Amino acid sequence: MAMTGVVKDELSRLSVMKPCCRKSEVSTLLRFAGGLHIVSGRIVIEAELDTGAAARRLRKDLAEVFGHTSDVVVLAPSGLRKGNRYVVRVFRDGESLARQTGLIDNNGRPVRGLPRHVVAGAACDAESAWRGAFLAHGSLTEPGRSMSLEVTCPGPEAALALVGSARRL
Repeated sequence: MAMTGVVKDELSRLSVMKPCCRKSEVSTLLRFAGGLHIVSGRIVIEAELDTGAAARRLRKDLAEVFGHTSDVVVLAPSGLRKGNRYVVRVFRDGESLARQTGLIDNNGRPVRGLPRHVVAGAACDAESAWRGAFLAHGSLTEPGRSMSLEVTCPGPEAALALVGSARRL
């Protein structure tokens, strides 16, 4: 798992300037690491990440690209988890952010795959989608006989959207 940490650290420090790429990465990150919750009749968005650098990157992009403030909570290791977990939460205007990132459609229903602007975007959007998915729930096996990149998807629709992005690359 040391290799996974090194790659995630490097990816979270990568500078991306194009707004379309940043939107695609945040949308994918929230879809793969996050969830929509209803609290007191309002939508709250949460994303649970395993590196502090990825949590800082998400918070920065949420503020700069979408104009939403967020909080971060550090969860101590427990059970099978060996390292800290970082939960980024957006309480205020969660519904607005969910619409902007494509987590919900115009009718307020959750989107099961990836948003249209990610799926139908350019190659740079596909690259950003893979970066966001890996930062959210990706892992690498150590070099050896069989090496692999694994991304745990929240559902089959998101997996198919990610495969479609890989084909565009």
